[in-house]
Amino acid sequence: MLDRDALKRYWDAVVEPLINDAGPLAGKTLKYLHTDSWEVEPLNWTPKLRGKFLNYRGYDPLPWMPVLAGRIINSREESNRFLNDFRKTLGDLAVDEHFQPFLRRAHKRGLQIHPESGGPHAVPIDAQRCLGQNDMPMSEFWAWSWRHRVGDQNRFFVKQPASAAHTYGHRLVAAEGFTTIGPHWQETIWDNLKPAFDKALCEGLNLLFWHAFVCSPEEMGMPGQQYFAGTHFNPNTTWWSKSAPFMSYINRCQFMLQRGLFVADACYYYGDHVPNFAQLKSSDPARLLPGYDYDVVTEETLLTRMSVRDGRIVLPDGMSYRVLVLPDRTMISPPVLIRLTELVKAGATVVGPKPTFASSLKNYPKCDADVVKLGERIWGDCNGTTVKEHAFGKGRVVWGRSAREVLLMEGVKPDFEFTGGQSGAMTDYIHRQDHAAEVYFLANRSNRIERLDCTFRVSGKSPELWNAVTGERRLATAYVEKEGRTTVPLEFAPCGSWFVVFRESSKKHPATTTSNGGTFSTLTELEGSWTVKFDPKWGGPARAQFDQLGSWSERAEPGVKYYSGTATYTKSFDLPARQAKPSERLWLDLGSLRELASVHVNGRDLGIVWTPPFRVDITDVVKPSGNVLEADVVNFWPNRVIGDTTLPPDRRLTKTNIRKLTAETPLMASGLLGPVRLLVSKP
Repeated sequence: MLDRDALKRYWDAVVEPLINDAGPLAGKTLKYLHTDSWEVEPLNWTPKLRGKFLNYRGYDPLPWMPVLAGRIINSREESNRFLNDFRKTLGDLAVDEHFQPFLRRAHKRGLQIHPESGGPHAVPIDAQRCLGQNDMPMSEFWAWSWRHRVGDQNRFFVKQPASAAHTYGHRLVAAEGFTTIGPHWQETIWDNLKPAFDKALCEGLNLLFWHAFVCSPEEMGMPGQQYFAGTHFNPNTTWWSKSAPFMSYINRCQFMLQRGLFVADACYYYGDHVPNFAQLKSSDPARLLPGYDYDVVTEETLLTRMSVRDGRIVLPDGMSYRVLVLPDRTMISPPVLIRLTELVKAGATVVGPKPTFASSLKNYPKCDADVVKLGERIWGDCNGTTVKEHAFGKGRVVWGRSAREVLLMEGVKPDFEFTGGQSGAMTDYIHRQDHAAEVYFLANRSNRIERLDCTFRVSGKSPELWNAVTGERRLATAYVEKEGRTTVPLEFAPCGSWFVVFRESSKKHPATTTSNGGTFSTLTELEGSWTVKFDPKWGGPARAQFDQLGSWSERAEPGVKYYSGTATYTKSFDLPARQAKPSERLWLDLGSLRELASVHVNGRDLGIVWTPPFRVDITDVVKPSGNVLEADVVNFWPNRVIGDTTLPPDRRLTKTNIRKLTAETPLMASGLLGPVRLLVSKP
């Protein structure tokens, strides 16, 4: 990783033959080269390191090498500065000796690269700078698990590649996604996979790489061979044939969030030290949240890609920011301080403390005197307590106020915020601008219905509601414009989401109502018994009667209790005496179910439901009496695999290398749980 000659030897022996074998498909079918997340752990030497260090840092590291063994040379301060220089050199080598030559070699052969070059494991790199060398910055995020990577800070590593993409001029932000350790076919869709995906989107993701899709030979049986980690998804999964709506949701979201540019009010400079990693958006190093967003920028970006135009900090690919935020420390890289001087003089607003010493041993102690002199020039009498701002050139520095306070004092209100909802309501967002269109993605972070008034920093344009689950788009009929912002009332399903798009003039499409959704009322509940057909191939009865709806796992019959796959619920029903008015719509609401269902009424296919509300429009297919409802409900593999562990090997129906599902493993709720109701909606 620290020597391009080692990369060349590997490339010539492994990569080049593969590209040659691809022949004319290289650059067409074979488009990208990839290396997985960096898991080699720390490394600190290469034979050329001494010479490289001298070139980078300007002094010989040899007299200081005992510091690497824990000794102090001259003083603790000087020894720490050497360690800073040594580690920074390792980070430079990772970029200059590995990722940049990797990129050049790939481009020479007509290929691009998307390695997970930013960790997230603890390695001596400037992670975001490494990601910036990619054609497609890529990291990872994990679905929820009860035993591994618990907590968002251990599951989501997307803000970093997103910031790399935004600040290095790349359109795509990729991530290995739905990785888990612990579950096996147990990651539920609407309340695990969807909210994980939605959160990753709000962190900046716009291209998912599913982890993992295993090619399982036919002789391995069903559900077959699987990797120990990841959300298992391939043609052997029970819901493969009904997965299209979920995949369509993913694709619609990605299509929308690949357009235009990310909108952020601040960029946060995260320093020049190594190791260095950006964290979750909610870690909020810029002290900006909630309601605003930010990018993290590297020393390289600050030195080589930043300029100022009309008071905004701009990058050559179109990104711009109102303020640049510094780390809350007084140590700084002298080249960064020199560049900050130029940016502030040109009109930038910089938020952070006055630097007082350099981060490097180079030119020590003169480097500290230079930092103090230049810091005094830019910050002047600003001390962060009694004096909190200082003008310099066309710009200014602010110390003692957060970026959020600076923006609010300038009259820049939050880009997004909400009111209402139940106690503890949580809604995340991301905002992109596509030419004249403002595109917001909103995600309900709770598994309950939330009715919120959502306010966007947009005025003069009518809001459009885009439903990525159904593909439906419509103009909002209810909204209020006030003081440069627009408030839209929205109802979120449990773990639900919306795109809100602003394009056309609000004068052309003014508000006409006080609600953006029809009101639903219950006509009747479909009570009584159901006929349920199971597939005997997987141990279920060909036909069973359910006097009331409930989970298969709670039934006494082993063939139902341990069933995995598809079962068809059938029921006849008549419409109640109360008839819908011409302006109303009739709906069939399945209540709760696990996990997906395709719905037919009177032989008409009404689609697949996979997320609340599990509801289909039956207005055009229903008749006054003699209606026939069929719902094909699919659960996942665990119950059948668990049941088979209680049977002798020759009686087992499943075959897999996975051994973590045992007789003691809790069964998953499965089937149509209800209540099933007929609803009427008013526009």
